[in-house]
Amino acid sequence: MAAKHDITVFGATGLTGRHIVEHVFELSVSHPEMYGNDFQWAIAGRNVEYMNELIDTYMSKYPGSKIPKPAVIQANVMRRDTIDAMTKQSKVIINAVGPFRFMGEYVVRSCVENGCDYVDVTGEPEFVERMQRTYHEQARKNNTTIIHCCGFDSVKPSQLYEARGWTPVHIEMYIRIHCGEAGLHAGYATYESAVHGVGSAELLKEIRKVSALEPLPRPGPPLKLRKGVNYNNDMQGYTFPFPGSDASIVRLSQQLFLTGYAQPPKPSSKPMPPTVQFAAYMVMPTFSIMLLVCFYGIIFSFLAGTPWGRNFLLKHPERFTHGVFSKQEPTDEQLQQTSFEIVLQSKGYKSNAILAGEPDCAAKVIIRGPELGYIATPRMVLQCAFTLLNGKSSDQVPLGVLTPSVAFWNTDLLKRLETVGITFEQSLE
Repeated sequence: MAAKHDITVFGATGLTGRHIVEHVFELSVSHPEMYGNDFQWAIAGRNVEYMNELIDTYMSKYPGSKIPKPAVIQANVMRRDTIDAMTKQSKVIINAVGPFRFMGEYVVRSCVENGCDYVDVTGEPEFVERMQRTYHEQARKNNTTIIHCCGFDSVKPSQLYEARGWTPVHIEMYIRIHCGEAGLHAGYATYESAVHGVGSAELLKEIRKVSALEPLPRPGPPLKLRKGVNYNNDMQGYTFPFPGSDASIVRLSQQLFLTGYAQPPKPSSKPMPPTVQFAAYMVMPTFSIMLLVCFYGIIFSFLAGTPWGRNFLLKHPERFTHGVFSKQEPTDEQLQQTSFEIVLQSKGYKSNAILAGEPDCAAKVIIRGPELGYIATPRMVLQCAFTLLNGKSSDQVPLGVLTPSVAFWNTDLLKRLETVGITFEQSLE
C-alpha cells in the first residue's frame, strides 16, 4: 500500500490529539504557504463517528481552510493490523496516544517495520530510551526516522548557541508558568504519565546500564546543582529542580551526538551543537506557592513509589495536585490565560580551543510561548512533522530513533517555531 497521507494524526479524539487536529486547520488559514499544493492528511483513532464529528466541527470553525478534508482511519493499539494499515499509508505519524510507556511501542514498531516516519508528544524518559535502544538500528536500515518528545520538549538548549561564535559548557534552564484568574489546569493523561514515570525510575537506570552510547565528558568546571528550594535573585522567585524529562532528554541527545547518530544522509558543513553540563529548575513566584508545591510533591513522590500508592494517586488526581490535574478538561479560558517562559542561562568560552578554567563568556536566551500543553505543544509537534517531512526529502534529517535536537539541528525548525508564536530572545553578556 503506497503512503498517500503526508501526515496522520493518531489519537485524534483525545485531548491533545483534538488540539493538534484543530491547529492543522487553524494553521492552514493563518499560514497556508506551509502546506504543499498536494498536501494530504488523515486523522486516526478508535471512534470513526466521533472523528467525523470532529472534522465537521473544525471545518465549520475554519471556513477559510483550503487544505483537503482529512481521511478517517480506524486504528487501535490493541489491534496490530489496524496500526500497520495506518502506518503503511502514511509518510509521517503524529502520535498523541499515551501513556506512551504502555501504548507507544506498538506504533513505533509498526512505523519502523513499514518505513513510516514518526513524531510524538511524550515526555517519558524510560519509554524514549527503551525505544532508542530497541529500534534504532532497525530504523536506520529501513530508512526511517523516529523522533520522540516533539511537544514542549522540542526546543533543546544546545540548539540555540551554534551561531554565536563561542562555546557554552554550562546551561541552566528556568521554567516559569504564568496563569490568569481562571487558574492552571491540565489533563489527566499528563498526570497519569507522571505517576507511572516515578514508578519506572529504576527501570530507566537498568536501561542505561546496558547502553552502548558514548559516555558524556564534562567540559569546563563542574556545574553546581542547586538542590532543594532556593531563592534566585535573577529569576525573582523560588526555584527547585524541575522533575520533568528535560535533563534526561538533553543527556540522551548529547550521547547521540557523540556516538555519531546525528549525521544526516547528506553531509552538512554546519557545526553540531557542543556538549554541555545541564540543569533544569522550576520557578515559583512566592514562598507560599513554593511550600504548597513541596508539600504535594513529597506526598506524590512517596505514593508513586509503590503500586498501591500509584493506584491511589490515579483515583484522586485533584486531591494530590491541589486541583491542577483532574479528569475534567481545561477550559478555553484557562488555556488562553496561561503561558510559559523559559530562561536559559549559559556560561562558556570565547575560544573553543581550551575549555578549562573559569568560563569567560555568558549568554541568556528567553523562550516564550502560549499555554504549554494544549496550545504550544500542537504548534511544536506539527512544525516538527513538517520539518521531518521536508527534511527527509532533502536528506537533512538523520535516520534512527532520535530526539528533536539530534534530528533537527541541521534544519529550519527554530525559524518555523517563531512563525507560530514561539519566540526566542538572545543576548550575549
